[in-house]
Amino acid sequence: MGFLRFVLAALVVVSHMGYTVNGFNPGVWAVVVFYLLAGHVVARLWSQRPFEGTLDSVLWFYKDRALRIFPLYLAALVFGVLVWWLGAKSYFLSLNPGLLHWVSNITVIPLSYYMWNGIDKFTILPPAWSLGVELQFYLLVPLLLLSHRVAFIVSSISVAIFTAAQVGWLNTDVFGYRLLLGVLFIFLTGAVIECGSKSAKRAVTSACVAMLVYVFVLWGLGVRRSYDVEVALGYIVGVPLVAVLSTVKFSGRLNVAQRHAGSVSYGLFLFHFPLIWLSEMFAVPSALKVLFVMMFSVGLAVVCHRYIELPFWKRFRSFVSRSPSVSYSS
Repeated sequence: MGFLRFVLAALVVVSHMGYTVNGFNPGVWAVVVFYLLAGHVVARLWSQRPFEGTLDSVLWFYKDRALRIFPLYLAALVFGVLVWWLGAKSYFLSLNPGLLHWVSNITVIPLSYYMWNGIDKFTILPPAWSLGVELQFYLLVPLLLLSHRVAFIVSSISVAIFTAAQVGWLNTDVFGYRLLLGVLFIFLTGAVIECGSKSAKRAVTSACVAMLVYVFVLWGLGVRRSYDVEVALGYIVGVPLVAVLSTVKFSGRLNVAQRHAGSVSYGLFLFHFPLIWLSEMFAVPSALKVLFVMMFSVGLAVVCHRYIELPFWKRFRSFVSRSPSVSYSS
């Protein structure tokens, strides 16, 4: 999945630099596919847990995800603070921060509720709101994957909330894209692709068909709500992509290349926004701005992966008691 993850991160970058496809935001497609990938990865991870006991498995899973998410995130946060300190100007840096703002930026999850807590006026890494959604899903994973009944009930509630958002009964952007309640079924779709029954996979196929019909209805009626089409298209494209690529096995140099691409994709996602601010501070010409942001984001991602992530993983591997068959690049 390394190539896919890199392409998705690149789409997020260009979307934040104002590029669209016929007026549609490609970054939203990418985030939806990232949700699917997160569900797929943790379902495989959970199936390979090295413990039989529930409590041991849950603690192992939480430690594993924390070790995967936070070392690079905190490194990017420090870099973003440096850029802010150097004088970056943005709506996302428009508020004089207090203790709550710093705690929210460090713990990530509050960032996904910016529409109510106003934390977006001081967010060092603005795209991290979606990482906050992902972390909330991780907190629920043991409950959802230990009980298919609970997973079905929760997924049904999520579909109901998503549907209410799409028809305009709830805010389409907030409940149909940004809050876990509305998109939890997307994460669970990724999990079903990895380990679901035939009936569950038929349900996913039906959901894809329903999403496709929904897109045609929106286009036919000329209805446009914030990110309604993008979320649906992300699901329609993402489900078969994840399903197919999960069965592909690369070898040789191609496998090495896709592993490297995957290892820098997370850093590309994290570092690009402070670098956008830097490009504005240094008045980088518009024609070179994407190259500037992409090049330095990838460079920082490579350096931090080598000198921060890998040492952390090596140092704390025994603490997490990982199964040797699961890769940290997931």
